[in-house]
Amino acid sequence: MSSTKAWQRHGCYHLGSEALFALPLHKVSLGCHDDWNSLDHFDPTADIRRLFKHFFDLRAHYRTLNDGFSLVQHANWTRDEYLPFSNGSATETGLWSVSRNGLQPLQNFTLDEAVWFLYTNENATTTHGGKCTTDDGIPGPFQSGTVVRNLLYPFENYTLGASNRSFFFNDEAPFFGCIESITLQPYDFKALVPVARWMTPIPALTKFSPGHDARIEVTDDNQNPNSVDVQIEFSDLMDCDSVTKSITFNLTSSGKGSSPSVKSGSVSCLTISDANIKPAAILGATVSKWYWRATIENFADGILTITIKNPQSQGGVGTGVSHLLTRYPTWILTSRPVCVIRLPITSFSERERRITPSSSQIQTTTRPRSSRAVIISSSLIARSAPRS
Repeated sequence: MSSTKAWQRHGCYHLGSEALFALPLHKVSLGCHDDWNSLDHFDPTADIRRLFKHFFDLRAHYRTLNDGFSLVQHANWTRDEYLPFSNGSATETGLWSVSRNGLQPLQNFTLDEAVWFLYTNENATTTHGGKCTTDDGIPGPFQSGTVVRNLLYPFENYTLGASNRSFFFNDEAPFFGCIESITLQPYDFKALVPVARWMTPIPALTKFSPGHDARIEVTDDNQNPNSVDVQIEFSDLMDCDSVTKSITFNLTSSGKGSSPSVKSGSVSCLTISDANIKPAAILGATVSKWYWRATIENFADGILTITIKNPQSQGGVGTGVSHLLTRYPTWILTSRPVCVIRLPITSFSERERRITPSSSQIQTTTRPRSSRAVIISSSLIARSAPRS
């Protein structure tokens, strides 16, 4: 959504809900008091956007996810719950073990092309599993001894134990693999494949500072700022020189021209230590592991577009970024995915208009000139081509 006060003004809901059990309405009842709601929300570094982009990358790489017609439920550990206002309808709750692959003989897929899904709708952190030779073990589509890896962050590995089910249904070894213990967070989900088929995720832009569409107040001692410190974070270790060289600037000025640039000697790049990695707000979304930091100087009032075009990771994988079109003052017009940072600066005087009780004539009262504000926003959308 583009920036508008309407999103904030409609942000307080107080009617409650009788049909939806225990619906959490805490934030939506206070939204009209949160100035963030009126800002531009085209934030391409948002966790949910990054997760869905990763989904699309996986579909482009794994033909099973895109075209597999076979869906097999291996087991489930569920129970029926009857929630208030459900009119006696049961809600199945628990853990499912399902795999997807090609449909033989219509689709010529191999056995190791299967993707194994584990997902739960439990609203609590729960440990599942048991001995693989019992019904408590979590069976999957792969042979015992196989090491499988999660396609979603945190990309953990599991070594499969041996169940009591023959892989070729002849009561002989090899046997189907099984996970004896796994801990899942509320509403957790995993997509597992053999490590030999695991794909390194394409680098993604994970965060921009000072923040998407953040407001930076101009103080009395700095009435005409022309520089700002920025930090761009990535989900993979990037090549510092490649990121720096991939950045270009385009200023749409309000009248005072300038040529924005990266301040000489201000660039710094650093790997984020494991202790400082912050978890994503959405399960499965990648996190920041590396950042590029610099000072952008010599820009005037207006919108500064910073285009980051195909920076390379240290492993030689590019983000495949394309160009942006922006329109002053608050919105972005584009027909294709882009990677930019938008830096508009606005200055204005506030006027208060009143209608007197005795007359319909409009009177105006001019207040003292307000301090100017630097509006900084980002649209960092990484686009990648399918990889073989």
